Amino acid sequence: VTMPGLPMFGHGQIEGLREKYGMEYRRAYWKEEPNTGLVQAHERYIFPLLRRRRLFAGSESFLLYDLHTPEGHVNKDVFAYSNRLGDERCLVVYHNRYAQTRGTIHTSVPYAVPVGEETVLVRKSLGEGLDLHDDPAAFCIFCDHVSGLEYIRSSQELHNRGLYLELEAYQRHVFLDFREVWHDDSHPYADLAAYLDGRGVPSVEKAMGEVLLQPIHVPFKELIGAATFRSLVAARVLHADAQPDPLAIQRVRGAAARLVQAIAEAENSDSGADAVTDEIVRRLIAALRLPVLTDATWCIASPDCQAAVSLVNRHLDDDLGAWGI
Repeated sequence: VTMPGLPMFGHGQIEGLREKYGMEYRRAYWKEEPNTGLVQAHERYIFPLLRRRRLFAGSESFLLYDLHTPEGHVNKDVFAYSNRLGDERCLVVYHNRYAQTRGTIHTSVPYAVPVGEETVLVRKSLGEGLDLHDDPAAFCIFCDHVSGLEYIRSSQELHNRGLYLELEAYQRHVFLDFREVWHDDSHPYADLAAYLDGRGVPSVEKAMGEVLLQPIHVPFKELIGAATFRSLVAARVLHADAQPDPLAIQRVRGAAARLVQAIAEAENSDSGADAVTDEIVRRLIAALRLPVLTDATWCIASPDCQAAVSLVNRHLDDDLGAWGI
């Protein structure tokens, strides 16, 4: 379906029928039921590509590529080719062997170009074949039709180094919906590409949100990390005249301050940051004092307080999961 020319389907191919016959047959002789799984696979993978046949049908921009392994060999079991139609681009890769392989698709195989009265053999890089900008600020986002995942690569890297792939047995990719974006201060696509490090994601734009929020995620993970949690569980107040471990409280105050400051910087405002940190610490100390809260003078005078705190403590005990909440 993704090759130039006219795709042809044999009788029963979609249904997975085993009987083969041509137009000279008046009817089928075998009684067979369609293979539902195969029909559904055609509906999922093949039919959507047929609806985009105009992108694959022509040969004017068709290029075939070799996959070069790290050992310097060309893997002849890998078929890779690109095509273009206007602003639409595609790259198809198929590993036709029961084995694993890896390597880079960089330059096309030689093809003949008329120059005057002669014909010369030329090659194109993958970046040229996909008509991408050879610019360090340009990045290319594309989607794999097979997995549904999106990828981002440097356009200049596709020109200079090509595309590295790791392929399982009979694995295939149909990369579609190519679009170029440009790195700048408000759209740090270079940082996003480094963050993903070649991984595919359901949405590149959502992954960009993760990159932009990394300054917040790092202190947040520090604040709710296992080490902080263990120190707080150990800092619980178990005697009425005791106080929470001041070192544990100080560590939390520092982590909370860094988190609140990161959020404030993301919001371009630092108003109230200290007050928010103080409130976090105040609530934390109150939580750590829950085991002895029924002994507080103001709580003793309130039956409702006694009942509420007793109910909470019956569910806390030494349950680390409950204390985590």
